[in-house]
Amino acid sequence: MCLEEESFEMVLSEYRSMDREELKANIDYWEEAAEWSHQLQILDIAKQELERRNKEREEQIELLTKSLSSSSRLGRWISSGKAVVQKFVELKF
Repeated sequence: MCLEEESFEMVLSEYRSMDREELKANIDYWEEAAEWSHQLQILDIAKQELERRNKEREEQIELLTKSLSSSSRLGRWISSGKAVVQKFVELKF
């Protein structure tokens, strides 16, 4: 691996260890400071990492939403079933 590839691997590793707010701040910095091609590449790497995280976050939100709606639907069915059974029991006695 050449020196440039190693430095980009280090940058990528560093960005992956940052939280979202640090990553956004880093992007803001590089948008102001980037003048050379390698700095623009670093900015691109940071943006790609943030985009990947945003996509993962959206997928997680979507899964949680589906899970919650599914469980609440099940809860409503159970409640409805209990109400029907309770009405039936009340009518018998």
